[in-house]
Amino acid sequence: MKHLLIIALLPLFSLQLRAQQPDRIKVKKVKWEVSITSPDSIFWIRQANPVMIDVKGGTNYAVNIIGGTISKKGGKYFVDVKEEGAATISVYEKMPDKKLRVLFTRLFPVKKIPCPQFFVCGVKADSVIDKLQIINDNVVTAYHPFYKAQMPVTGFDVVFANGGKTDTLSSENNHFTIDMRRRIYSLKAGTLLTFRNVYYVLPNGTMEKMKEFEVFIAETNKYKVGYRVIGL
Repeated sequence: MKHLLIIALLPLFSLQLRAQQPDRIKVKKVKWEVSITSPDSIFWIRQANPVMIDVKGGTNYAVNIIGGTISKKGGKYFVDVKEEGAATISVYEKMPDKKLRVLFTRLFPVKKIPCPQFFVCGVKADSVIDKLQIINDNVVTAYHPFYKAQMPVTGFDVVFANGGKTDTLSSENNHFTIDMRRRIYSLKAGTLLTFRNVYYVLPNGTMEKMKEFEVFIAETNKYKVGYRVIGL
């Protein structure tokens, strides 16, 4: 009889235990999809480098960068870097207790924008040129391969060497002065002309100075004009 009573009461005990235990809530795990892209796949120094960060799965995430600074303007991200090397962008999920879980990380090379290419009367810097070509064409120009555009030259110095002494003449635009052309006309073949303080203007209006370069004065019609001398 006792056994039958116990068996009959078992369902009641089971119901009471279930009532005392809290229900278990299953939390659905968030499925994140993250991508980080940049038009050049390279960050350039002193540029506002655009970055596309696409995050799907929620809004509780954070973006961080090592090796630069990142800002968001109008829904778009921009990266500023100061030194060559690399920058790493990471997207984190914000977890409880202020913890972060890495969702995605991408490394970008950081490079300096290359210097423009300078030409003395159509001849590339550090090359051989006929002195009569300088006198006749009378212009210093710059082309920037990064911007794919001509850069205005706003001034330059020419250093003349004579018997161990040097003399410097200056121009306030991209043309040789009359005194420069007179001096160049009397130069002997084999003379090096050194160009210093060559200033040019970037598309954003910033003025920069090119490192010095040289041209080698050849005898008229003796050497091929524009031939690049290795080591100059």
